[in-house]
Amino acid sequence: MFDLPQRPFRLAIPVTKFDYLSFHVSCFLSLRVASLSNPSIIIRGDDTSAMSLQWPWHFVSVSPTEKQHRRELLDLRGYYAQCSFLLLIILVRVYNSYFRTADKPNDSRTRRRQRSWWDLPPFANWTETRKQYTICIAWLVCLLGLAVWNSGNDYLHLTKALGHVALSQLPFQVLMAPAFYLNPNGPATPSTMSILTSISQPALTPYHRLFGRIVMSPLLAGHAALYLNFFAQSSHPDFGSLLAKRIQDPDVQWGFGGLTFAVMILLFVRPLRTAFWVQLWPSSSVKARREVFYYMHVSLVALLCVAAYFHVAQAQIFVIEALGASAQRGVWFAAGVDDASYDVLM
Repeated sequence: MFDLPQRPFRLAIPVTKFDYLSFHVSCFLSLRVASLSNPSIIIRGDDTSAMSLQWPWHFVSVSPTEKQHRRELLDLRGYYAQCSFLLLIILVRVYNSYFRTADKPNDSRTRRRQRSWWDLPPFANWTETRKQYTICIAWLVCLLGLAVWNSGNDYLHLTKALGHVALSQLPFQVLMAPAFYLNPNGPATPSTMSILTSISQPALTPYHRLFGRIVMSPLLAGHAALYLNFFAQSSHPDFGSLLAKRIQDPDVQWGFGGLTFAVMILLFVRPLRTAFWVQLWPSSSVKARREVFYYMHVSLVALLCVAAYFHVAQAQIFVIEALGASAQRGVWFAAGVDDASYDVLM
């Protein structure tokens, strides 16, 4: 590497062999430090970028034909995610109808004696059981696998897939909510999902909470984080970074709004005595706390749906489905479809 300047260097400056070897070592170390301090994590350019070799997804440039193919794959993921949930509903209904009737406990004492390790909370003061956490985490893993499926090494395709499969579950989240939380029957008022699966609403409501907390929220957060990383690492000729430019676009602003509403839904939890907002209002009655929670929760969910609708056109069908599920739930309740007995999935 340094053979060419070797002879002129020795003629110009008298040095010892030790000094010359030290010069070679110092040059090598300088080059090594420079390569470590400036790793080739991305290659900024007009059309394409690449991330670290350890990360399997990269910023790639695609042709219009490839972009259309990726759009079709995203739509297919949404259909697969929803059809999988519908299949799960059918399986649970069949199980409750044909396999749980024979060994159904006759009284509440028998049910309490039959509670196993899976039917207990993983930690003290937690309300959801290990079984409920396991089922929701397993569903999250399935949706993650669906998002990764056929994504290749396309970073943006994976990013869009996370958000797409998350919003595809929004109608089912609405179907699991109690029909009318402020009804005299309270949280026991059966939802549409309760009627379809023959699961009592008190047994189904924990899944409604966990579904939003550990299924939809991580997928939406991953979608937002990966997109922000892409914007920050991509350059723009006028704004310096693509983030500075895209933050001014309406679709990204709606996305930030939706993420904010999702975080607020997670923070504004149900009105337990341990909830932070309940502790700020200690003199309130149970009825008043339930009313505040219900109206705030429904308002935040409605704002989240509005933000998702205007964020990207592909999410509009899921928002419309969620609106239809909410309207259908109200029709069922008004028609009095709530007087059947339900098996408890415990």
